[in-house]
Amino acid sequence: MAGNRTKTGIWVAPSDAITRAGLRPKIIHLAFLLLVLFWMPHISAQNCVPPESMKPRLQGHADAAALKDLGVWFAEQKNYACAANAFATSLQTDPNQKDVAHIAFMFGVSLYFSGDAKEGIAALQEAEKLGYKDIKLHLILAEALDAAHDTAAAETQWRAALEIDPEYSDALDNLSSDLIAEGNFKGTIEVLEIPRLVSLRTAQQSLNLGLAYAKLNKLDDAIRVLRDGLNTTPDSLPLANELADVLTQMNRKEEAATVLEVARARQAAEPAATTH
Repeated sequence: MAGNRTKTGIWVAPSDAITRAGLRPKIIHLAFLLLVLFWMPHISAQNCVPPESMKPRLQGHADAAALKDLGVWFAEQKNYACAANAFATSLQTDPNQKDVAHIAFMFGVSLYFSGDAKEGIAALQEAEKLGYKDIKLHLILAEALDAAHDTAAAETQWRAALEIDPEYSDALDNLSSDLIAEGNFKGTIEVLEIPRLVSLRTAQQSLNLGLAYAKLNKLDDAIRVLRDGLNTTPDSLPLANELADVLTQMNRKEEAATVLEVARARQAAEPAATTH
């Protein structure tokens, strides 16, 4: 998943979803507690210096809330390793604090963005078990699982995100790409064809849907989808190439050549347009 896009907007004011849901504090699983203990505090380390405004709250035995706020501050500075340390310390200080699921989520995201994908996945999965409900959890976890080549688990998370927002483009792009990669062409069609509006499909979705139809030898449907996609995104060379391939399979070689010619002309014109 998809890369840095999920970093935007994550570290906002803490969600009150847990409080609204009326969830009672839950005991953290032993494996997760061991993970937290592994990340126990070195907040006083040179690269984990808190801001002056927070130092009074952190003197002596800082409480879990202060440590959580420190983690949020480090995350806002994109210092994710220090954020993970702060969140781990908050969880260890009070494993049953009322927003433990949200803190576990922030801990997992910090681990993932700091480069520790394996432990980040474990923490995010624990946040899900603890009852944290937010589309960001599913998106980041799906992205991490895809990167770890755990496609089946990633698909589950993409679908969970789509249950919250059925039109979320990144989830549709990635879920359909996973289904195509594993040869589940009927599943790809189910995800993208019904009840999707043509104008809302991204180029990736049109390409995946066209590929699925072509693989099932439904070439007319493939051409329809790929043409619609190319009309919506006329500068997509992958769409043009796939449409030309399908047209060639149907012995419509002149049409295929025209599609490629127009697409290549558009590609060549783009650099010139950007210089004026």
